[in-house]
Amino acid sequence: AASEIILREILRDEARCSICLEIFQDPVSIHCGHSFCQSCISRTWEGLTTNFSCPQCRKTRSRKSLRRNRELANMIEATKSLNLQPVKEVEGGKNLCEEHQEPLKLFCKDEGRLICVVCDRSKVHHNHSVVPVGEAAQEYKVRGLWERTEAVKQEILTTYRKLHEFLEKQESSLLAQLEQLDTEIMNVHEEILHRLLEETTSLGTLTGEMERMYQQPDLELLKVRGRINLKCSAASFPPSPILVPPPGDAWRGPNRIRGVGRERKSLVPPKSAAMSLTFSPPPAQMTLDPQTANASLYLSEDCKFVRWEIHEQNLPSNPERFKVDPCVLGSRGFTLGLHCWDVEISRDGVWAIGVAKESVPRERLLHLKPEVGVWALCHNRDGYMAHTSPVVTPLTLRSDPKQIRVCLDCEEGRVVFFNAESNERIFAFPQVSFQGERVFPWFMPGPLHLLWVGPLNSL
Repeated sequence: AASEIILREILRDEARCSICLEIFQDPVSIHCGHSFCQSCISRTWEGLTTNFSCPQCRKTRSRKSLRRNRELANMIEATKSLNLQPVKEVEGGKNLCEEHQEPLKLFCKDEGRLICVVCDRSKVHHNHSVVPVGEAAQEYKVRGLWERTEAVKQEILTTYRKLHEFLEKQESSLLAQLEQLDTEIMNVHEEILHRLLEETTSLGTLTGEMERMYQQPDLELLKVRGRINLKCSAASFPPSPILVPPPGDAWRGPNRIRGVGRERKSLVPPKSAAMSLTFSPPPAQMTLDPQTANASLYLSEDCKFVRWEIHEQNLPSNPERFKVDPCVLGSRGFTLGLHCWDVEISRDGVWAIGVAKESVPRERLLHLKPEVGVWALCHNRDGYMAHTSPVVTPLTLRSDPKQIRVCLDCEEGRVVFFNAESNERIFAFPQVSFQGERVFPWFMPGPLHLLWVGPLNSL
């Protein structure tokens, strides 16, 4: 049949080495994928040490790469039973026109069969599309290659879709794992930070006591334990000539300040509430200064609430902002007068409040000492303590205050803390000189703590 002859023409061309133009002998594939007889490509590359070029596509590679093409070798063996010689070499007259006994050199596309030259000139094939056998074979070869290309294309598309679906599932799974890991890391980070704050404060207390004991004479070392116990239990300090409120809601004398008498409801849910800050009337507006807030502190729009979170914000860098410690200053600083504000404690934890000079460092770790410019009352799991110098002073209170009153006298250089409900003095720092520098309300909330700023009481 004509299709059988054309198929043999295609097989003959595909099974032929492009160097020797003979049937492949020991076919091998090179770096570009083309195949040749092993002896033919070896002769072509003989003497070369680099720049091995393909005789067919001219693609070059620096190293010789020969791989035996077993698939092509098996195909050659399977087609040995077929006659792959050109039509004119076939014996027995099988490829002669039965009607005219002429060689079948033409192919009629309309009837799909081989014809001879005499048939082509007959009336039967006068209006038919007739082409030489070689041209017809080439067309069938191109069509076969196109069909094979389409099949490979569809296979690639199917594989791509499956791979895309697999990658989407893997992406979803990995994102879920990363989200869970991020949550676990945040929890561990928060726990470590909380513990570190507590341990740092405890270590400061212990180091201060050891330094003070080391400086005592040998005989005094035997008595230091009793003195420490007496100090911690009594928490007694010399009376201050100012800022000592008598019982009641007002101070007597020329400096008159009203206490906070109204009840306050919880400003946030119990799980996140920690501290709230309010200033006694008359209401002079006081807010937190967002330009000084550390990136881990989140302020409300009216700058009266602040909370600490483990995720830092992307805030603009400015010289006023605390870069290391989670601190924030009040929006107003003072150089004259007497000022008082209350801090409401609604949850235990690690926190610190007090006053700070405008010149305290912002770019590095802040040491809570008066000589640095910070007068701080702190709280951790070991209790309350005043950050005095050279050592920290532990405090023992009769009860945990729900409200702490911070009082600042700029002219006298006094910073005193009171229990705002019982009017008991918690601690009074020694008198100092602020040297005319502005002093600000200072706050350092710990994890899960929140501050609320209200009006200011100034005399």
